[in-house]
Amino acid sequence: MRNGYTVTYQMRKRQRQRRQKIIGYVLKIAAAVLIAFLIVRFVCFSYTIQGDSMMPTIENGEKHLVNRLIYHIKGPSRYDVIVFKLDDDASSSYYVKRVIGLPGETVQIKDGKIYVDGKAAKNYSDESISSPGVASEEITLGSNEYFVLGDNYSNSEDSRSAGIGNIKRSNIIGKVSIKYWPWG
Repeated sequence: MRNGYTVTYQMRKRQRQRRQKIIGYVLKIAAAVLIAFLIVRFVCFSYTIQGDSMMPTIENGEKHLVNRLIYHIKGPSRYDVIVFKLDDDASSSYYVKRVIGLPGETVQIKDGKIYVDGKAAKNYSDESISSPGVASEEITLGSNEYFVLGDNYSNSEDSRSAGIGNIKRSNIIGKVSIKYWPWG
């Protein structure tokens, strides 16, 4: 009788251990899914570049992760590539451009070059800017405004255009960070 009791006890013990192991795996998977959801929801999201306005730096069809959290910690820096929406149209698409002018600065495009507070800014294209748009005259940015340009100066709708203009910080979604497709 004692042997039967021991075998039954041993079987129940193994079954209990298996259940605990399965519950442990299920909890780990649930935690991983929850963490992934929180990261995608609050920290970053995937964005597919549409158009050629950021050529040659970023090409049409590339997929990048956009860091949403960074600008809650600090403001955009000069030359960051950002994703933003226009404030006047909730259904508008996202734009991807490079920050050139920061709040309080003066931006002007003359002789095919960008000037910030009278000093030449870094150029991300070999071509000169043939169409300065509204930036042909000095533009002074407000306390929460940014001046953005696409790297493909001849094929970019950006802050030079009256339809886009200066970008408010509240309209900036995040910073373009990691390219994950295509590889290389």
